[in-house]
Amino acid sequence: MKKRVLDSRKKKAIKTEKRLQVALYYSFQLLVDVLIVLLFVKAFTISFNFSHDVFHDSAKDLKSREYMTVTIEPDSSTSTVSSVLYESGVIKNKYVMMAKIKLGEVGPDIKPGKYKLSPSMRYSEIITIITGGAFSNDDIKDDIPTVSTPTDANGVHDNSAAGAGDGASEGDDYVPEDGGDTGDTGAEGEE
Repeated sequence: MKKRVLDSRKKKAIKTEKRLQVALYYSFQLLVDVLIVLLFVKAFTISFNFSHDVFHDSAKDLKSREYMTVTIEPDSSTSTVSSVLYESGVIKNKYVMMAKIKLGEVGPDIKPGKYKLSPSMRYSEIITIITGGAFSNDDIKDDIPTVSTPTDANGVHDNSAAGAGDGASEGDDYVPEDGGDTGDTGAEGEE
């Protein structure tokens, strides 16, 4: 009788062990499936964000008011230019900049020099500046002079390179000939 009880317990233990193995197998398979789905979701999110940034003109930080001096060396590759812009903190993704330069086929048009760029500038603005298509500031001075001029609305308009941004046109700066009052009620225009 003892042998029969022992055999039945042994059979039950073997059945329980096999059930646990099957449950463990399916649990592991479920875990792998969940990880694969999460990987696909993450890959989709990354590729969507990258594509969005490539085909939508965005900036790193639209509210930023700081400017960085970025030096582009002669004969720099697209990769090098993108890395310099990224490391200086002007753009948020160097691979997006590389893609925009390649898609726009503007790589050969990039001009070496020093540029004052801001994280508030959009990718297209930066590309326009470094290709010489807009205001290019090859001889950068750390102090950008500001000349206050009255506008039609009796306000003060900042015609400095930083204030005018890429919308300034040639001959737009007003510099008083005698260095006298520019119409600003403050002491800035007086000598």
